[in-house]
Amino acid sequence: MNTILIFLTQIALTVVACLLIAGYIRPFLKRVLVDLCGTEERAQFWTAFSNIMLVVLPVIFGLGFMPLESSADALFFEVAGQIRWNLFGLVMSLVAIGGAVSVFALFAPRPKVNG
Repeated sequence: MNTILIFLTQIALTVVACLLIAGYIRPFLKRVLVDLCGTEERAQFWTAFSNIMLVVLPVIFGLGFMPLESSADALFFEVAGQIRWNLFGLVMSLVAIGGAVSVFALFAPRPKVNG
């Protein structure tokens, strides 16, 4: 198999996984951000920013992959190992976004409950 095709395949798999996860988390994140930001426009900006980071960081990890000419078995595990690092980049993005939202949620003014 052509090494360029293998490179593009691992990038494509990474992008698909990232888009699926970003699409899944988007409505939940947007509701939290609307609550924290106060306006729909601000929340849309930060939601878009978060979605971009969820895709771009793992793709940057994937762009550093250079498959070696070797047997199909070794190449399969080499690609699987690279996709693992790409998904690690996705998890790093999620943790960073979650940490930032958590910090802002701690300091956001809370409505007073009449009891």
